[in-house]
Amino acid sequence: MTAPLIPNTIAKKADTAPTRSELEHQRRVAKAKSVEATMEEINRGAVPASIGTRSSSGIHSILIMPEASEQKVQGKKSAPVDIHPRVTALKNDLSPNAAQLLSLVVKADEAYRGAQLIDLSAFVVKNALGVTEQEATTARSELERRGLIAFHDNGSGARGFYPRLP
Repeated sequence: MTAPLIPNTIAKKADTAPTRSELEHQRRVAKAKSVEATMEEINRGAVPASIGTRSSSGIHSILIMPEASEQKVQGKKSAPVDIHPRVTALKNDLSPNAAQLLSLVVKADEAYRGAQLIDLSAFVVKNALGVTEQEATTARSELERRGLIAFHDNGSGARGFYPRLP
């Protein structure tokens, strides 16, 4: 396998969301530009409305800079990357969250080789799927209602779910 002579480090995908550090950098740059613009207004002789204000403690403030407008960042729910082959036949009959949860349960059961029960508390499912706790509980109850997962408690403190696929 050969690598390109000059790696393309400049190209960036347009559909990738900016990281937290990039967003923080953009916020700082916007604030710095706002400060520079206000300072240029002062140097030209324009008097901003926020000059000469006093705080409740009596300290005279020379200049209070307006905050840069905050950009609202909305995260997108990630699409299910891969559904387990045993779940693909049931995928159309289930809601997307339930199908993804069942796929995760089957994968976990295979990883543990059926030796452990799987914890499906609302918090764990919420973090695994990236949904709200209410959606996580709805997905789990849908799978229970259809008999695709079953709760088991052996009385010794080991409680959890296991898959029951046809």
